[in-house]
Amino acid sequence: MSLPKVLQIGLGGFGRNHLRAWHQMGMGGQLYLADLNPALHNDAKNFNFPEERLTVDIQDFIDQVDVVDIVTPSHNHFELCELAISKGKDVFVEKPMTMTSEEAVALTRILQESGRILQVGYYYRFHPGATKLKALISNGDLGEIRYLSGNFMGFKRARTDVGVTHTDGIHFIDLFNWLLGSPPEKIFAITRDHFSRGLEDFSVVMMEYANGTVAKVESGYIQPGKWRDKVVPDAFTSKEIFVCGSDATVELDFEIDQMKVHGVHQEFVDNTWKPIFGDSEVPLNKTADPIQMISSELNHFLNCVQDRKRTSADSLSSGVILAKIIEAIYTSAKDGRTVEMKWTDEEKSALAKTPVTE
Repeated sequence: MSLPKVLQIGLGGFGRNHLRAWHQMGMGGQLYLADLNPALHNDAKNFNFPEERLTVDIQDFIDQVDVVDIVTPSHNHFELCELAISKGKDVFVEKPMTMTSEEAVALTRILQESGRILQVGYYYRFHPGATKLKALISNGDLGEIRYLSGNFMGFKRARTDVGVTHTDGIHFIDLFNWLLGSPPEKIFAITRDHFSRGLEDFSVVMMEYANGTVAKVESGYIQPGKWRDKVVPDAFTSKEIFVCGSDATVELDFEIDQMKVHGVHQEFVDNTWKPIFGDSEVPLNKTADPIQMISSELNHFLNCVQDRKRTSADSLSSGVILAKIIEAIYTSAKDGRTVEMKWTDEEKSALAKTPVTE
């Protein structure tokens, strides 16, 4: 099959990473670029990108391409996805897919009626540590999963279109849903808007799953990070998760590509519960910078487009479900109460049916 032609919409901060990823994949010759701000076109020219494939108007190229890659501010996502689908294009859209669950449900319905393929950009699913962790959980190597914890925080610029939960915390919320194969049943959250922007800059989200597993995701711009951020210039960040099972526990630090598996479990010995230490290992021998992870998810998307099959992060599992969770988080934070989620049967089974990423 000939390589598809791609229209990337958006050349801002993360759009530049998509541009690099497409080139790393050898797709530069198939790429068209659109951004309303012509000043951002200079980044494309650094790749010797031809000016005749650069525009400020997506209508110039959308009829010439096979797929559309949307890397714009979040409030544009629904409109651009709907336009691309109406033109018969398959779509990759950066997270969040839409700003509201109403839009997410409507877009999913449009996709189902059109037969188009859509993937949402949750690239931590494609980190080699995450895929190995998914296998450990699926194989039962960790035992019963009791607790997951994620820190996605650090000193960096605050996004102006969505709050920190919607831009950072959402990555690990999606990742935990994917690792466990189900959405949470209960949500409790605390957020703060210290900067008085109308968008939270600090967030702690607690989630309880149907089997009793508990998860916590903390995000924010006010907490210190451990490492220099790979994506955001002049920023320090922590992007780490802990998955605690009855037989073993995993630490995974995405910023330094380090994974530790602790073969530790608790036993009742001499009238008290004590840790029994087995072997600890560092099994991760692959690394992945952001461009590599973006390349992996874009390759997965193109393979799904070619085979006409469901993507890993599709509109239901990573669009509708995440939109409803985000709304529940803000409701919980506003009202100071636990929100019980009401999922349809299709939504409950969506994560269990997602393809395994490579």
